[in-house]
Amino acid sequence: MTGAQPLLLDCTRLVAHRWSGRMPTGIDRVSEAYLAHFGARAQAVVQVLGRAWVLNRAQSEALFAMLEGPRGAFRRRFAGLAAMLGTSRRGLAQAAGALYLNVSHTDFDLDSHRTWVARARVRPVYLLHDLIPIEHPQFTTPHKTRRHTGRVRRALEAASGIIANSYSTAQALAAFARREGVSPPPILGAPLGMPDLPVPARAVPHRHPTFVCLGTIEHRKNHLLLLDVWQRLIAQLGEAAPRLVLIGRWGIGSEPVRQRYLADPQLQRFVTIDSECPDEGIVRHLRSANALLAPSRAEGFGLPVVEALALGVPVIASDLPAFREVGGKIPTFLDPTAPEAWLARIREFAANGPERQRQLAALRSYRAPDWRDHFAMVEAWLAELPAAPARSALPGDAIGHSAAAALPPVFAGAAQ
Repeated sequence: MTGAQPLLLDCTRLVAHRWSGRMPTGIDRVSEAYLAHFGARAQAVVQVLGRAWVLNRAQSEALFAMLEGPRGAFRRRFAGLAAMLGTSRRGLAQAAGALYLNVSHTDFDLDSHRTWVARARVRPVYLLHDLIPIEHPQFTTPHKTRRHTGRVRRALEAASGIIANSYSTAQALAAFARREGVSPPPILGAPLGMPDLPVPARAVPHRHPTFVCLGTIEHRKNHLLLLDVWQRLIAQLGEAAPRLVLIGRWGIGSEPVRQRYLADPQLQRFVTIDSECPDEGIVRHLRSANALLAPSRAEGFGLPVVEALALGVPVIASDLPAFREVGGKIPTFLDPTAPEAWLARIREFAANGPERQRQLAALRSYRAPDWRDHFAMVEAWLAELPAAPARSALPGDAIGHSAAAALPPVFAGAAQ
Protein backbone atom coordinates (compact mmCIF):
# COMPACT_ATOMS: atom_id res chain seq x y z
CA MET A 1 0.00 0.00 0.00
CA THR A 2 1.39 3.39 -0.89
CA GLY A 3 1.86 6.00 1.76
CA ALA A 4 -0.25 8.44 -0.29
CA GLN A 5 -3.37 6.28 -0.03
CA PRO A 6 -5.84 7.86 2.45
CA LEU A 7 -6.19 5.67 5.55
CA LEU A 8 -8.62 5.85 8.47
CA LEU A 9 -7.98 3.80 11.62
CA ASP A 10 -10.84 3.11 14.04
CA CYS A 11 -9.63 3.86 17.58
CA THR A 12 -12.92 3.48 19.46
CA ARG A 13 -11.90 0.40 21.43
CA LEU A 14 -8.47 1.84 22.24
CA VAL A 15 -10.10 4.97 23.65
CA ALA A 16 -12.64 2.95 25.67
CA HIS A 17 -9.92 0.65 26.99
CA ARG A 18 -7.65 3.48 28.07
CA TRP A 19 -10.55 5.35 29.67
CA SER A 20 -11.65 2.29 31.68
CA GLY A 21 -8.13 1.36 32.83
CA ARG A 22 -8.74 -2.36 32.23
CA MET A 23 -5.94 -4.80 31.46
CA PRO A 24 -5.61 -5.39 27.70
CA THR A 25 -7.07 -8.46 26.00
CA GLY A 26 -5.86 -10.08 22.79
CA ILE A 27 -8.03 -7.79 20.65
CA ASP A 28 -6.65 -4.76 22.49
CA ARG A 29 -3.10 -5.87 21.69
CA VAL A 30 -4.00 -6.19 18.01
CA SER A 31 -5.47 -2.67 18.05
CA GLU A 32 -2.27 -1.37 19.64
CA ALA A 33 -0.13 -3.09 16.99
CA TYR A 34 -2.18 -1.53 14.15
CA LEU A 35 -1.85 1.89 15.75
CA ALA A 36 1.92 1.46 16.04
CA HIS A 37 2.19 0.41 12.39
CA PHE A 38 -0.29 2.74 10.67
CA GLY A 39 -0.46 5.71 13.05
CA ALA A 40 2.19 7.77 11.28
CA ARG A 41 0.03 8.02 8.15
CA ALA A 42 -3.52 7.46 9.39
CA GLN A 43 -6.38 9.62 10.60
CA ALA A 44 -8.31 8.44 13.62
CA VAL A 45 -11.99 7.50 13.70
CA VAL A 46 -14.01 7.31 16.92
CA GLN A 47 -17.54 5.88 16.88
CA VAL A 48 -20.46 6.38 19.20
CA LEU A 49 -23.24 3.84 18.57
CA GLY A 50 -22.07 3.46 14.99
CA ARG A 51 -21.87 7.20 14.28
CA ALA A 52 -18.30 8.11 13.44
CA TRP A 53 -16.10 11.18 13.92
CA VAL A 54 -13.16 11.48 11.52
CA LEU A 55 -10.38 13.41 13.22
CA ASN A 56 -8.19 15.67 11.12
CA ARG A 57 -4.47 15.00 11.00
CA ALA A 58 -3.56 17.29 13.92
CA GLN A 59 -6.35 15.86 16.10
CA SER A 60 -5.34 12.32 15.13
CA GLU A 61 -1.73 12.92 16.08
CA ALA A 62 -2.86 14.26 19.44
CA LEU A 63 -5.07 11.23 20.07
CA PHE A 64 -2.36 8.75 19.01
CA ALA A 65 0.09 10.42 21.39
CA MET A 66 -2.44 10.09 24.22
CA LEU A 67 -3.02 6.41 23.46
CA GLU A 68 0.69 5.68 23.43
CA GLY A 69 1.48 7.92 26.42
CA PRO A 70 1.13 7.49 30.20
CA ARG A 71 -2.12 5.88 31.24
CA GLY A 72 -2.63 8.16 34.21
CA ALA A 73 -2.92 11.31 32.11
CA PHE A 74 -5.27 9.90 29.48
CA ARG A 75 -8.66 10.85 30.94
CA ARG A 76 -7.79 14.49 31.50
CA ARG A 77 -6.12 14.92 28.10
CA PHE A 78 -8.81 13.10 26.15
CA ALA A 79 -11.62 15.07 27.82
CA GLY A 80 -10.25 18.26 26.25
CA LEU A 81 -10.01 16.71 22.80
CA ALA A 82 -13.48 15.17 23.06
CA ALA A 83 -15.06 18.49 24.00
CA MET A 84 -13.55 20.05 20.90
CA LEU A 85 -14.75 17.19 18.69
CA GLY A 86 -18.26 17.49 20.06
CA THR A 87 -18.60 20.92 18.48
CA SER A 88 -16.77 20.12 15.23
CA ARG A 89 -17.96 18.71 11.93
CA ARG A 90 -17.64 14.97 11.55
CA GLY A 91 -15.27 15.03 8.58
CA LEU A 92 -17.30 13.21 5.94
CA ALA A 93 -15.68 15.08 3.05
CA GLN A 94 -12.13 14.21 4.04
CA ALA A 95 -13.07 10.52 4.39
CA ALA A 96 -14.25 9.98 0.80
CA GLY A 97 -12.37 7.19 -0.96
CA ALA A 98 -10.22 6.34 2.06
CA LEU A 99 -9.53 2.85 3.34
CA TYR A 100 -11.17 2.45 6.74
CA LEU A 101 -9.61 -0.16 9.05
CA ASN A 102 -11.65 -1.56 11.94
CA VAL A 103 -9.62 -4.30 13.67
CA SER A 104 -11.48 -4.49 16.99
CA HIS A 105 -15.00 -5.80 16.18
CA THR A 106 -16.33 -2.34 16.98
CA ASP A 107 -19.97 -1.73 16.01
CA PHE A 108 -19.86 -2.61 12.31
CA ASP A 109 -23.01 -4.69 12.79
CA LEU A 110 -25.00 -1.52 13.49
CA ASP A 111 -27.16 0.06 10.79
CA SER A 112 -25.87 3.48 11.85
CA HIS A 113 -22.34 2.32 11.03
CA ARG A 114 -23.48 1.13 7.58
CA THR A 115 -25.11 4.52 7.00
CA TRP A 116 -21.88 6.32 7.91
CA VAL A 117 -19.83 4.07 5.57
CA ALA A 118 -22.21 4.88 2.71
CA ARG A 119 -22.35 8.63 3.39
CA ALA A 120 -18.60 8.93 3.91
CA ARG A 121 -17.89 6.77 0.84
CA VAL A 122 -15.07 4.91 2.57
CA ARG A 123 -13.79 1.43 1.69
CA PRO A 124 -14.17 -0.58 4.91
CA VAL A 125 -11.77 -3.36 5.81
CA TYR A 126 -12.67 -5.37 8.90
CA LEU A 127 -10.45 -7.73 10.89
CA LEU A 128 -12.32 -10.76 12.25
CA HIS A 129 -10.76 -12.51 15.22
CA ASP A 130 -12.94 -15.62 15.28
CA LEU A 131 -16.40 -17.06 14.63
CA ILE A 132 -16.68 -18.62 18.08
CA PRO A 133 -20.01 -17.03 19.15
CA ILE A 134 -21.53 -18.40 15.92
CA GLU A 135 -19.90 -21.84 15.92
CA HIS A 136 -20.10 -22.37 19.71
CA PRO A 137 -23.05 -20.33 21.04
CA GLN A 138 -23.06 -22.42 24.23
CA PHE A 139 -19.94 -20.56 25.37
CA THR A 140 -21.47 -17.08 25.30
CA THR A 141 -24.76 -15.22 25.64
CA PRO A 142 -27.56 -15.06 23.02
CA HIS A 143 -27.00 -11.31 22.81
CA LYS A 144 -23.31 -11.70 21.97
CA THR A 145 -24.08 -14.42 19.44
CA ARG A 146 -26.58 -12.13 17.69
CA ARG A 147 -24.16 -9.24 17.64
CA HIS A 148 -21.25 -11.26 16.32
CA THR A 149 -23.43 -12.90 13.70
CA GLY A 150 -24.36 -9.38 12.62
CA ARG A 151 -20.68 -8.38 12.42
CA VAL A 152 -19.71 -11.36 10.32
CA ARG A 153 -22.67 -11.03 7.96
CA ARG A 154 -22.17 -7.28 7.58
CA ALA A 155 -18.49 -7.78 6.83
CA LEU A 156 -19.22 -10.46 4.23
CA GLU A 157 -21.93 -8.40 2.58
CA ALA A 158 -20.47 -4.88 2.72
CA ALA A 159 -16.71 -4.88 3.28
CA SER A 160 -14.16 -4.07 0.61
CA GLY A 161 -12.03 -6.77 2.22
CA ILE A 162 -11.71 -8.87 5.38
CA ILE A 163 -8.55 -9.73 7.30
CA ALA A 164 -8.68 -12.93 9.38
CA ASN A 165 -6.32 -13.29 12.34
CA SER A 166 -5.31 -16.82 11.32
CA TYR A 167 -5.67 -19.27 8.48
CA SER A 168 -8.08 -21.22 10.70
CA THR A 169 -10.35 -18.19 11.06
CA ALA A 170 -10.14 -17.49 7.30
CA GLN A 171 -11.24 -21.07 6.54
CA ALA A 172 -14.10 -20.85 9.06
CA LEU A 173 -15.22 -17.54 7.53
CA ALA A 174 -15.19 -18.94 3.98
CA ALA A 175 -17.22 -21.96 5.15
CA PHE A 176 -19.75 -19.67 6.86
CA ALA A 177 -20.11 -17.60 3.67
CA ARG A 178 -20.82 -20.76 1.67
CA ARG A 179 -23.47 -21.89 4.16
CA GLU A 180 -25.09 -18.46 4.04
CA GLY A 181 -24.98 -18.30 0.25
CA VAL A 182 -22.97 -15.05 0.35
CA SER A 183 -20.28 -14.15 -2.16
CA PRO A 184 -17.51 -12.84 0.10
CA PRO A 185 -15.14 -9.95 -0.56
CA PRO A 186 -11.40 -10.66 -0.71
CA ILE A 187 -10.30 -12.45 2.49
CA LEU A 188 -6.73 -12.42 3.79
CA GLY A 189 -5.56 -14.96 6.34
CA ALA A 190 -2.73 -13.14 8.14
CA PRO A 191 -1.50 -14.70 11.40
CA LEU A 192 -1.05 -12.12 14.13
CA GLY A 193 2.33 -11.23 15.56
CA MET A 194 3.57 -11.69 19.07
CA PRO A 195 3.58 -8.52 21.18
CA ASP A 196 6.85 -7.19 22.55
CA LEU A 197 6.79 -8.45 26.11
CA PRO A 198 9.30 -7.44 28.78
CA VAL A 199 11.70 -10.27 29.54
CA PRO A 200 13.13 -10.53 33.07
CA ALA A 201 16.85 -11.20 33.37
CA ARG A 202 16.16 -14.72 34.57
CA ALA A 203 13.33 -16.99 35.65
CA VAL A 204 12.60 -17.15 39.38
CA PRO A 205 12.60 -20.78 40.51
CA HIS A 206 9.69 -22.06 42.58
CA ARG A 207 9.88 -24.47 45.50
CA HIS A 208 7.22 -26.59 43.78
CA PRO A 209 6.47 -27.39 40.12
CA THR A 210 4.23 -24.61 38.81
CA PHE A 211 1.87 -24.35 35.84
CA VAL A 212 0.26 -21.26 34.30
CA CYS A 213 -3.04 -20.78 32.47
CA LEU A 214 -3.30 -17.41 30.72
CA GLY A 215 -6.55 -15.93 29.36
CA THR A 216 -9.92 -14.55 30.34
CA ILE A 217 -11.61 -16.77 32.92
CA GLU A 218 -14.73 -17.82 31.03
CA HIS A 219 -16.70 -20.93 30.16
CA ARG A 220 -15.00 -21.41 26.80
CA LYS A 221 -11.52 -21.49 28.33
CA ASN A 222 -12.37 -24.61 30.34
CA HIS A 223 -10.87 -23.59 33.68
CA LEU A 224 -13.16 -26.01 35.51
CA LEU A 225 -11.21 -28.90 33.99
CA LEU A 226 -8.06 -27.55 35.61
CA LEU A 227 -9.75 -27.16 38.99
CA ASP A 228 -10.99 -30.76 38.72
CA VAL A 229 -7.46 -31.93 37.93
CA TRP A 230 -5.95 -29.92 40.78
CA GLN A 231 -8.37 -31.27 43.35
CA ARG A 232 -7.26 -34.76 42.33
CA LEU A 233 -3.58 -33.82 42.37
CA ILE A 234 -3.94 -32.47 45.89
CA ALA A 235 -5.71 -35.68 47.00
CA GLN A 236 -3.01 -37.84 45.38
CA LEU A 237 0.15 -35.88 46.23
CA GLY A 238 -0.67 -33.73 49.24
CA GLU A 239 1.92 -31.03 49.84
CA ALA A 240 3.95 -32.31 46.88
CA ALA A 241 1.18 -31.32 44.45
CA PRO A 242 2.22 -28.74 41.86
CA ARG A 243 0.96 -25.17 41.97
CA LEU A 244 -1.31 -23.50 39.41
CA VAL A 245 -1.53 -19.80 38.52
CA LEU A 246 -4.64 -18.63 36.63
CA ILE A 247 -4.04 -15.25 34.99
CA GLY A 248 -6.95 -13.40 33.41
CA ARG A 249 -9.96 -11.19 33.92
CA TRP A 250 -13.28 -12.68 34.99
CA GLY A 251 -15.51 -13.16 31.96
CA ILE A 252 -18.67 -14.83 30.67
CA GLY A 253 -19.62 -18.01 32.49
CA SER A 254 -16.90 -17.63 35.14
CA GLU A 255 -19.18 -17.91 38.18
CA PRO A 256 -18.84 -21.73 38.51
CA VAL A 257 -15.05 -21.30 38.59
CA ARG A 258 -15.31 -18.63 41.27
CA GLN A 259 -17.73 -20.70 43.36
CA ARG A 260 -15.64 -23.87 43.12
CA TYR A 261 -12.51 -21.98 44.07
CA LEU A 262 -14.00 -20.11 47.02
CA ALA A 263 -15.69 -23.25 48.38
CA ASP A 264 -12.45 -25.23 48.62
CA PRO A 265 -9.74 -23.92 51.01
CA GLN A 266 -7.32 -26.55 49.73
CA LEU A 267 -7.66 -25.28 46.17
CA GLN A 268 -6.93 -21.78 47.40
CA ARG A 269 -3.63 -23.02 48.88
CA PHE A 270 -2.43 -24.59 45.64
CA VAL A 271 -4.13 -22.39 43.02
CA THR A 272 -3.60 -18.63 42.67
CA ILE A 273 -5.91 -16.41 40.60
CA ASP A 274 -4.53 -13.08 39.36
CA SER A 275 -7.06 -11.00 37.44
CA GLU A 276 -4.91 -7.85 37.18
CA CYS A 277 -1.48 -9.17 36.27
CA PRO A 278 0.73 -6.71 34.31
CA ASP A 279 2.85 -7.83 31.37
CA GLU A 280 5.98 -8.03 33.52
CA GLY A 281 4.22 -10.40 35.92
CA ILE A 282 2.87 -12.56 33.07
CA VAL A 283 6.36 -13.04 31.66
CA ARG A 284 7.77 -13.78 35.11
CA HIS A 285 5.12 -16.43 35.76
CA LEU A 286 5.58 -18.04 32.33
CA ARG A 287 9.36 -18.22 32.43
CA SER A 288 9.33 -20.01 35.78
CA ALA A 289 6.55 -22.45 34.86
CA ASN A 290 6.89 -26.13 34.01
CA ALA A 291 4.35 -25.50 31.24
CA LEU A 292 1.55 -23.30 30.01
CA LEU A 293 -1.82 -25.04 30.17
CA ALA A 294 -4.39 -24.14 27.47
CA PRO A 295 -7.46 -26.40 27.84
CA SER A 296 -9.74 -24.11 25.81
CA ARG A 297 -12.71 -25.54 23.93
CA ALA A 298 -12.47 -23.08 21.00
CA GLU A 299 -9.95 -20.47 19.80
CA GLY A 300 -9.44 -18.16 16.85
CA PHE A 301 -5.68 -17.67 17.28
CA GLY A 302 -4.02 -18.69 20.57
CA LEU A 303 -1.79 -15.82 21.66
CA PRO A 304 -0.84 -17.32 25.08
CA VAL A 305 0.50 -20.40 23.28
CA VAL A 306 2.65 -18.19 21.04
CA GLU A 307 3.92 -16.17 24.01
CA ALA A 308 4.85 -19.26 26.01
CA LEU A 309 6.65 -21.00 23.14
CA ALA A 310 8.52 -17.80 22.24
CA LEU A 311 9.76 -17.60 25.84
CA GLY A 312 10.95 -21.20 25.71
CA VAL A 313 8.12 -22.57 27.89
CA PRO A 314 6.52 -25.96 27.05
CA VAL A 315 2.79 -26.04 26.34
CA ILE A 316 0.01 -28.55 27.02
CA ALA A 317 -2.96 -27.48 24.90
CA SER A 318 -6.31 -28.59 23.56
CA ASP A 319 -6.14 -30.19 20.14
CA LEU A 320 -7.57 -27.23 18.18
CA PRO A 321 -6.75 -26.06 14.64
CA ALA A 322 -5.72 -22.59 15.86
CA PHE A 323 -3.28 -24.03 18.41
CA ARG A 324 -1.77 -26.40 15.83
CA GLU A 325 -1.38 -23.49 13.42
CA VAL A 326 0.70 -21.40 15.83
CA GLY A 327 2.43 -24.21 17.69
CA GLY A 328 3.18 -26.71 14.97
CA LYS A 329 4.35 -30.03 16.38
CA ILE A 330 5.87 -28.63 19.55
CA PRO A 331 2.96 -28.54 22.07
CA THR A 332 1.47 -31.63 23.66
CA PHE A 333 -2.10 -31.73 22.35
CA LEU A 334 -4.92 -33.27 24.40
CA ASP A 335 -8.68 -33.70 24.23
CA PRO A 336 -10.22 -30.81 26.25
CA THR A 337 -12.93 -33.19 27.51
CA ALA A 338 -10.49 -35.80 28.90
CA PRO A 339 -9.39 -34.83 32.44
CA GLU A 340 -7.56 -38.14 32.96
CA ALA A 341 -5.20 -37.31 30.10
CA TRP A 342 -4.56 -33.84 31.49
CA LEU A 343 -3.90 -35.24 34.95
CA ALA A 344 -1.36 -37.74 33.60
CA ARG A 345 0.48 -35.20 31.47
CA ILE A 346 0.60 -32.57 34.22
CA ARG A 347 2.12 -35.13 36.61
CA GLU A 348 4.68 -36.06 33.96
CA PHE A 349 5.60 -32.42 33.28
CA ALA A 350 5.81 -31.72 37.02
CA ALA A 351 8.44 -34.48 37.19
CA ASN A 352 10.26 -33.05 34.14
CA GLY A 353 9.50 -36.22 32.20
CA PRO A 354 10.41 -37.20 28.62
CA GLU A 355 7.57 -35.33 26.88
CA ARG A 356 8.62 -32.09 28.54
CA GLN A 357 12.22 -32.78 27.55
CA ARG A 358 11.09 -33.34 23.95
CA GLN A 359 9.41 -29.94 23.90
CA LEU A 360 12.41 -28.18 25.43
CA ALA A 361 14.60 -29.58 22.67
CA ALA A 362 12.09 -28.65 19.93
CA LEU A 363 11.66 -25.13 21.30
CA ARG A 364 15.18 -24.19 20.22
CA SER A 365 13.94 -23.95 16.63
CA TYR A 366 10.57 -22.27 17.31
CA ARG A 367 9.90 -19.05 15.40
CA ALA A 368 6.95 -17.04 16.68
CA PRO A 369 4.58 -15.30 14.26
CA ASP A 370 5.96 -11.82 13.66
CA TRP A 371 4.13 -8.51 13.24
CA ARG A 372 6.52 -7.61 10.43
CA ASP A 373 5.32 -10.64 8.49
CA HIS A 374 1.70 -9.81 9.28
CA PHE A 375 1.91 -6.23 8.08
CA ALA A 376 3.93 -7.15 5.00
CA MET A 377 1.03 -9.40 3.99
CA VAL A 378 -1.58 -6.78 4.90
CA GLU A 379 0.17 -3.93 3.07
CA ALA A 380 0.55 -5.93 -0.15
CA TRP A 381 -3.06 -7.13 0.03
CA LEU A 382 -4.48 -3.66 0.72
CA ALA A 383 -2.61 -2.30 -2.28
CA GLU A 384 -4.42 -4.79 -4.52
CA LEU A 385 -7.95 -4.11 -3.25
CA PRO A 386 -10.30 -2.53 -5.81
CA ALA A 387 -10.53 1.23 -5.57
CA ALA A 388 -14.35 1.18 -5.73
CA PRO A 389 -16.35 2.19 -2.63
CA ALA A 390 -17.81 -0.44 -0.33
CA ARG A 391 -20.42 -2.80 -1.65
CA SER A 392 -24.04 -2.27 -0.65
CA ALA A 393 -24.92 -4.01 2.57
CA LEU A 394 -28.13 -5.88 3.12
CA PRO A 395 -30.38 -4.55 5.87
CA GLY A 396 -29.63 -6.05 9.25
CA ASP A 397 -30.53 -5.74 12.90
CA ALA A 398 -28.86 -3.07 14.98
CA ILE A 399 -28.80 -4.75 18.36
CA GLY A 400 -28.46 -2.96 21.66
CA HIS A 401 -25.14 -2.69 23.48
CA SER A 402 -22.23 -0.98 21.78
CA ALA A 403 -18.61 -0.18 22.46
CA ALA A 404 -19.85 3.35 23.05
CA ALA A 405 -21.13 2.24 26.45
CA ALA A 406 -17.50 2.19 27.58
CA LEU A 407 -16.58 5.56 26.07
CA PRO A 408 -16.00 8.56 28.32
CA PRO A 409 -19.24 10.45 29.03
CA VAL A 410 -17.76 13.72 27.79
CA PHE A 411 -17.42 12.20 24.32
CA ALA A 412 -20.53 10.04 24.34
CA GLY A 413 -22.52 13.19 24.93
CA ALA A 414 -21.38 14.52 21.57
CA ALA A 415 -23.55 11.90 19.88
CA GLN A 416 -26.74 13.33 21.29
